[in-house]
Amino acid sequence: AHIARRAVLAAIDASSNGTLGAMASRSPERARQMLEPYPGVRVHDSYDALLADDEVDAVYNPLPNSLHREWTLRALDAGKHVLCEKPIGVDAAEAEEMAAAAKRSGRHLMEAFMYRFHPAMREFVEGLREPLHVQATFGFTAKDPNDIRLQRDLGGGALLDVGCYRRA
Repeated sequence: AHIARRAVLAAIDASSNGTLGAMASRSPERARQMLEPYPGVRVHDSYDALLADDEVDAVYNPLPNSLHREWTLRALDAGKHVLCEKPIGVDAAEAEEMAAAAKRSGRHLMEAFMYRFHPAMREFVEGLREPLHVQATFGFTAKDPNDIRLQRDLGGGALLDVGCYRRA
């Protein structure tokens, strides 16, 4: 996923309390190229193999929205903590099912909203003296007609992709 390449891999690598240990990809060669700046990271040729890796404690799920439920539930069942890219599910029922599975498994489940921890947002919130009204606009330009954000069967569409920021 583009977000993993652009931001998440470096953030995990820079973390003081985590280690980038393994990645799963249907294209292991592409994964190895992406991981060149991160020596020693294991590459699995399937998501199942990653979940079976006993050295993996937590997984980041950047898959298309339509796959968030399936692979988040599988990861929780495998005893992994999960950071799932937003939206966590394509509807409230999926999100509730995943939350219940996390509770049953005793594992943490978190939805990845970049603005919750973005330095600019943190600075903005810290600068507030008292609550005030904020009106903002957020969007993106869909340049590639094959972008998964535009494919309904993969859980794409503007509402799921950026509409969820309204409540974050």
